Amino acid sequence: MEKRRLHISCWLLAVSFWLLAVGCSSSDGTEEPQPTMLTIYVYSPEHPMLIRSAIGPVNPTLAESTVHRLQIWIFESLTGRLVGYLDTTETENSLLNINEGATYQMIVSDEFAKNKPKVDVYVFANVTGANCGCAFNENSTPDQLNAARIEPGYFGLSPLFDAEWIAHKDLSHSLPMTGVLRNQPVVGDAPALRVGTLDRVATVSLTRAVSKVRFVFANTTGAPALTIKDIQMYEGMIPNTEYLIPQDQSLSYNSSSESLLPSQSPIGPVESINDPTAYIYDGQDGQTYENRINNANLTVVGPFYLRESDKRLKGKIIYKIGDGSDQESEYQMNEAGDFQRNHSWIVYAYHAGGGFLQMNALYVKEWINEEVNHAVYNW
Repeated sequence: MEKRRLHISCWLLAVSFWLLAVGCSSSDGTEEPQPTMLTIYVYSPEHPMLIRSAIGPVNPTLAESTVHRLQIWIFESLTGRLVGYLDTTETENSLLNINEGATYQMIVSDEFAKNKPKVDVYVFANVTGANCGCAFNENSTPDQLNAARIEPGYFGLSPLFDAEWIAHKDLSHSLPMTGVLRNQPVVGDAPALRVGTLDRVATVSLTRAVSKVRFVFANTTGAPALTIKDIQMYEGMIPNTEYLIPQDQSLSYNSSSESLLPSQSPIGPVESINDPTAYIYDGQDGQTYENRINNANLTVVGPFYLRESDKRLKGKIIYKIGDGSDQESEYQMNEAGDFQRNHSWIVYAYHAGGGFLQMNALYVKEWINEEVNHAVYNW
């Protein structure tokens, strides 16, 4: 059991908080009390994902970045009392999913508007029993949200959540994302308050809670057929559960090697090209390399979506060249921590002649928090 060092990173969800007064009059012309509304400007997750060192950004697919359901809780920091809660699935055609901002409102009490206590903000996207094994509602407390986990059976090595799973593009087949802000000031005067300072609107980073790995294979034209018999992940690599809100807690890991080809159906023959070495990573920026792999005539296995890990992931590929016997080659990440949440990893294995498989991998480093100045409208 080891302590995980978790890092919250990119894909910003900029959440701006205002309290608006909606004026109205009764039929006899007298002013009715104005409800205090908390208007929330939510910006879609940022796309750039940085690869190891200064390799550069890689964009997620549409299915990997779509928000199908959004839940927002605001609590008083000192007391844990609920200030407001929002739960909406009205996101499919909203600006939220085309990299723009969407507006949401919740009513808050006059007492809150008067006292303006500091607040904690929790944002969950696509968190359901169908893809995480847990679910939350307006009665959920800060302690429950902090303790929320992706349960065993979800985003682990068995069963696998892969490209076919996410291709359904619905709530039950979507990636969970979370973010939190703590002890934030509330400034202004009712009916127009906001979370943050007078100079800067508070923002919370919404981060995918899982990472992905793809295996890409190529053979050389004219060489004996290459068949991938199995891809295995060693024991002690992937946690058996994962906190949705990152915690500095010890976790247990898979106790045995697991196959990433659970059907045990061999992959092959692998696609043959004239020069497999042309797809070795050689220093280009991340998206350029990603596009090159995506547009090539290569054999791709995955992606597989897995719980984040603080381990140096490693495993082995079992393969056969021509009519030869089964062979094994080991793959591994560059270093521990390269598979934190919201990361991507490509393992490229190729046969350039001779009697063995060669490995080349592009490892993801930390996401980088970028300063993003979104337009905020004074409605």
